[in-house]
Amino acid sequence: MYTIAVAGSTQRTAKVAQTLLNDPRFQVSLVVTPSPKPVGRKQVLTQNPLHELAEKHQLPIILVKAKLDNDIRQQIKQIHQPTPFDFFLVVDFGFLVPQWLLNLPTIAPLNIHPSALPRWRGASPGQYVLLHGEKESAVTLMVMNAKMDTGPIIAQLEFKVEPTWTQTEYYQHSFDLICSGLGDLLEQFATGKLTARPQPDTSPTPLADRLNKAEAFRDWQTIKQAMNTGQQATELEQACRAYSPWPKLWTKLPTKQGEQRMIIHRCQLNQAGQLELLEVQLAGKTKTTWHEIKSVLKTHHD
Repeated sequence: MYTIAVAGSTQRTAKVAQTLLNDPRFQVSLVVTPSPKPVGRKQVLTQNPLHELAEKHQLPIILVKAKLDNDIRQQIKQIHQPTPFDFFLVVDFGFLVPQWLLNLPTIAPLNIHPSALPRWRGASPGQYVLLHGEKESAVTLMVMNAKMDTGPIIAQLEFKVEPTWTQTEYYQHSFDLICSGLGDLLEQFATGKLTARPQPDTSPTPLADRLNKAEAFRDWQTIKQAMNTGQQATELEQACRAYSPWPKLWTKLPTKQGEQRMIIHRCQLNQAGQLELLEVQLAGKTKTTWHEIKSVLKTHHD
């Protein structure tokens, strides 16, 4: 039986951990995860999905507040005396993993990265795949090193990117795919049946950095032109899906009441290649159709 420490914070990390918990070849011997954070208007301290799963299964938990410092190092030693874990698996962690921790596992520190590395290194690979309209991608199991997403590749499972996917479907498919064979891949790597191959030093794509709301803004004139002529319509439709469910494609809509912030939740291309807005939302209002907004607000669209 292989011991494995899992580090991360999201539902995707919890899915990976549950996959390993269900596999008799592995023992999840430690969970390393961010401390509970205040959530919502009432700022209620809330555990992340991996933290919840670890408590449910009574797994040893180390909570990280700001960084993996010497205190964390001592906690790991106390839990894992006299021998360290075989694997240290990182999925959606959000903290820099120091070299001392990369050196700790007896077999390897690993990471699951949902892109066809070396393409789209960084925190938001799925969003950038969709934003650039790529038709194929992959999910990668890799050995971690000191640089971000540059370690040797153990396995890369390729898949077709569906033209209707948002980032939600992209990541769900990626992790369904890797989890379906994760135990076998880890065992084959541990026994030498799989060897990791080095990545190129440079990536053919820019860094897929964390997104923010400012990047999801598109000028209304650009959107209007895409609706009228089809110019940049494909790019906008891709952006709408790439930015869903966060940070959401948005614009400033000119109305008789002045400019209003409008989120574009869903859109599509018509047969002529023009952009059609489907579901939108004005600031402070509920979701509605573009047809409804257009008729009520008498915008300058026409």
